[in-house]
Amino acid sequence: MNKKILTSAILMAIVAASTTTASAALATGAVLNFDTGVVSANGQILSGSYFGMDVVGDNIIKANERTALAQNNGLIIGAIQTATGSHEGVPGCINDGQACTNTGEFPGVDAAWSFFGITGMHQTLSASTLLTSSGNTATLDFSGWAWDWRGRNTDLGSGAWEGGANGVASVTCAFDCGDGDTYTLDYSATVPSSDPVFFDVRYNLHLVGTISIVAPVPVPAAVWLFGSGLVGLAGFARSRKTA
Repeated sequence: MNKKILTSAILMAIVAASTTTASAALATGAVLNFDTGVVSANGQILSGSYFGMDVVGDNIIKANERTALAQNNGLIIGAIQTATGSHEGVPGCINDGQACTNTGEFPGVDAAWSFFGITGMHQTLSASTLLTSSGNTATLDFSGWAWDWRGRNTDLGSGAWEGGANGVASVTCAFDCGDGDTYTLDYSATVPSSDPVFFDVRYNLHLVGTISIVAPVPVPAAVWLFGSGLVGLAGFARSRKTA
């Protein structure tokens, strides 16, 4: 009878450990690291990460209307990432007629970039939270997406025009959106009519890169069951010695 109890305890622990697995999916706290945009000799974005602006108003964002992006902290899901310090001139410099000086740029998601001779940076005025996450796809709340350009925050959180809902970014992964998986994020918006420079201009964002899971990972239930089984076996062994 004791042998049957011992065998049953071992089988329960092994089955629990082998059949219960953690579901790998995009999670709050994950970082979307992104690859730097690759620029051709004539200034067109060939690959990597970028944003685009339909500045000519033909409802198409062409390769020469894209601006390459490079990572600063990456996009942290569930966190507010502000950026300040936009200015005239290229990143790290100020047009003061002298040598380049540090202008107090404080980037968040991406490194500072230059657009129409002005240095700017993207930011999230509210956290980019998970809306859905299943298998190799996810959607993010991008209603707080914006940039700091020419000393002001430009709202880029609505006005989708490339499909999808307003303020929602889509993420597609190669496998399961887990740690180390590659992904592509696409998002589109329209600058509000109230903006004095880019009013009603269409915008899109394209990020490609690798996911890092930095949030604490809960211990799977199988581990607890397996541990309980081992504790039970240890108690059983002690009882046999004292019997």
